[in-house]
Amino acid sequence: MGVRLYDAGRVSITPQAVLKPPEAVGLWLGLGCARGVKMKLKQVLILLLLTLSSLAVAQSDPVVATVGKSSITKSQFDLQFRLFVRDVLQQRGQAYSPEAEEAFAQFRPQYLERMARDQAIVLAAESAGFAAKDAAIDEAIEEVKSQFESEAELIQALEEAGIPGLEAYRKLVYEALTYNAYLENLIKRLQTSDAALRVMYLVSKPQFAVPVRYCSSHILVNTLQEANQVIARLGKGEKFADLAQELSQDPGSRNEGGGLGCEPKGTFVAPFELALVALKPGESSKTPVKTEFGYHIILLSKVEAAGYQSFDQVKGGLDQAVRNSALQKVLDNIVSRTPTQLFPEKLQTK
Repeated sequence: MGVRLYDAGRVSITPQAVLKPPEAVGLWLGLGCARGVKMKLKQVLILLLLTLSSLAVAQSDPVVATVGKSSITKSQFDLQFRLFVRDVLQQRGQAYSPEAEEAFAQFRPQYLERMARDQAIVLAAESAGFAAKDAAIDEAIEEVKSQFESEAELIQALEEAGIPGLEAYRKLVYEALTYNAYLENLIKRLQTSDAALRVMYLVSKPQFAVPVRYCSSHILVNTLQEANQVIARLGKGEKFADLAQELSQDPGSRNEGGGLGCEPKGTFVAPFELALVALKPGESSKTPVKTEFGYHIILLSKVEAAGYQSFDQVKGGLDQAVRNSALQKVLDNIVSRTPTQLFPEKLQTK
């Protein structure tokens, strides 16, 4: 198969051309040698260099997957896999490095499968008329640009994130907008009925069991003396929530009057939990409770009995679960109908 460099006047350059002498090349190109027009040697050399250059590029950036009529090259895979690794490392609080990326090498074949799947969905989105418009892409990019003082700063930020430039970023934005628009449309078309959700609720009711929950508050202080002073003030009638806001060293609950919500057994550290479950509703601890965090004075507000979440409480989650399951089946069907070939052995090509 020839490598087409351009199509001006239906002229193609193929690898076979490099085997022909200049005059024969001229005849094959149809450049008028039959009329006595000779191709200059310089022109021939330029064409041959272009041909060899094109072949070298093709060899250095092999196709690692074909999806429908499109293909995924190794450079495209490397870009997206690197972004994936950077995201995972960032979530772990770790810095990116080529060595860190290499630790994820075993996941490359699976990620290639995911890229091919996503590409199949993007192709379906384009066929369905959801290809992102230039205006929408421009708007998304401009919104990002507005967060930087100059385009140069944006490009630097993209490079630091592993994206080689605006052109590569524009392609990623296009794919994301196209993919998401299509999924949003599919989700809107998926309908659920109240009756079906109620059946699901009854069948799945054990999943919605709720254990006994203890609704509590606490005041955390640093020393035993401070804790005894809090207990004394509570004994004189001061309100628990007021003292918590004034004295507690727990920033997560202080502004809520020390409130910890309603939680089942196993939520808190052992000394705290033992003291909590020993209290009666409305009672606060008469002796400080020591844990690794300091000294606690605990108030048990109420105990909620074991039971089940009501249908109304879980309806939204059930509806989302049904829609997600149906959407997954639709997407699986799209992917299964899209001719796909993977070449994971080419992922290691340098």
